[in-house]
Amino acid sequence: MRRISPNRVGLLPGLHSSAFLYCSFFLLLLALSVLLAGCGRNREDESLIPLDLTPVAITYVTFNDGTGTEQTAIDLFQEQTPGIEVERQTFQRNPANYLLDTPSPDVMFLWDGHLLQSAATQGLLSDLSDVWSENRFEEAYGEQFREMSRFEGNLYFVPGGFSWTGIYYNKDIFNRYGLTPPQTWEAFLQICDTLLVNGETPLSLAGSNPFISTLWFEYLNMRLNGPEFHHSLIAGREDYTDERVRQVWELWISLLNRGYFIESPGNISELSSMTALIRGDADSPLNRHKAVMALATPFTATDLPSTFRDELDFFQFPLMDVNRQVGEASITFGYVIPAGAPNRPQAGAFVGFMGNLQLLQFDSDAGYVPVHADFDRSLLGAASQRGEQVVRSADHVSPPFFLAIPNTMQVGFTQAIRRLFLNTNKPIDIAEIQGILENARQEAIQNGEYTP
Repeated sequence: MRRISPNRVGLLPGLHSSAFLYCSFFLLLLALSVLLAGCGRNREDESLIPLDLTPVAITYVTFNDGTGTEQTAIDLFQEQTPGIEVERQTFQRNPANYLLDTPSPDVMFLWDGHLLQSAATQGLLSDLSDVWSENRFEEAYGEQFREMSRFEGNLYFVPGGFSWTGIYYNKDIFNRYGLTPPQTWEAFLQICDTLLVNGETPLSLAGSNPFISTLWFEYLNMRLNGPEFHHSLIAGREDYTDERVRQVWELWISLLNRGYFIESPGNISELSSMTALIRGDADSPLNRHKAVMALATPFTATDLPSTFRDELDFFQFPLMDVNRQVGEASITFGYVIPAGAPNRPQAGAFVGFMGNLQLLQFDSDAGYVPVHADFDRSLLGAASQRGEQVVRSADHVSPPFFLAIPNTMQVGFTQAIRRLFLNTNKPIDIAEIQGILENARQEAIQNGEYTP
């Protein structure tokens, strides 16, 4: 884990605005997708927290608006722990700012990524090793999620669920041309060529949303250069002018030049990118641009009406070298306790309760997978089952690129993506794009956002 100088607390990285809004959207969606009830151990006659804890009101900051299932869980906690009141607040600012407040909230809903790592290394999070031990989370979560929660020997994060990333496609269009989900890069290119020959645009892309569009850079880099190099790039240890990085941009631009992507992707939003795949909207088209596939997380698809959502399926991003280790991007969300939490014992009890919740009812199209081992996997829909298999079978799993890099790099990639999709007759200058990103990396180093 990289250590960030303590005198850089004021520079604690947050989320670039587009990523913050995107996270706000999908986390609210998650909170509304299940009915929470009960906890992992039988607590019918047992208080969830020791009786000697002083009754207090604890503050919990989340993306939920106070309706739906998360509030049901909070009500259940309060019912089983008399005297402990949970005052839920909705995020009104960048989450990083709450960690610097005095006093800070008692509990925060957060996700794995650069913000979490930076907060832990700067001493802004409470050690939750006791919560893990008391609730047997090491058994319930397994090594993958234990290690993502551990920083310099201690555990600072209690995960709740995780997503996957895949290439979504219209099933009817695939059937029309006799196409099947590809496993190799060569088979993927053949599908794109077949679609082009038949007058179909192969790929949609949300070029106006760097959170989504950088998934292409991420997966091309992992498949071309391997997940270890990709992680070194995320950590700021690699130069963006490296020849391996240039090869990623060359490949992506070659796909653009072949006409694989939708027209003017820089003007396409995240939702429009997904509605471009829909064909059942002929009477009232959702999007005048149509394509067949889109690289995305599942949350945008779950926002579609079920009739349209049923048109889609997804496959794992194809492999370029079957002998190379496989990396995958996955959003993992959960709970943290800020170091300045005024009610640490009660906050720990609440986090333990939330981490132990079992799902009585589950929307199989929720777009994520619960982490807890006691969750009944038979409740997962086919897509969620495959999503879990993709993530758990990967050699390396990391947060989506835009969540994993510091704020200055988010700004740099936003500029680079804008340049990539700029509507101009001027040829794309890869050296210019690499220069933008390397300058951003150097600035991030100087700011103390990471140390190479």
